[in-house]
Amino acid sequence: MTVQTVFHGINRSAAVETAVAEKWEALKRFDQQLTDCKVTVTQEGHQTIGAFTVRIDLMASGHPVIVNRTNMDVMAALNEAFDTVRRSVKEEADKRRQH
Repeated sequence: MTVQTVFHGINRSAAVETAVAEKWEALKRFDQQLTDCKVTVTQEGHQTIGAFTVRIDLMASGHPVIVNRTNMDVMAALNEAFDTVRRSVKEEADKRRQH
């Protein structure tokens, strides 16, 4: 289980990569069957102007999970995207435990 962070229209950011790695580690607590995760961070428009879009692609319990969140703040977009993924992964893990 690895996480890959890709940047488009924005310079690579160690802070974003660290945040992604930390959120990925926290996410794995909910589901040990998560597969590789790809996080794409895109900034629309010029590098200093424009919203950031964070896309997360992964497989949880054999189901694809794809989340897109956009915000003017890259960390806010990242947090919103991972919060949505966490809820989805947790719900799937809860369903498996009930059966």
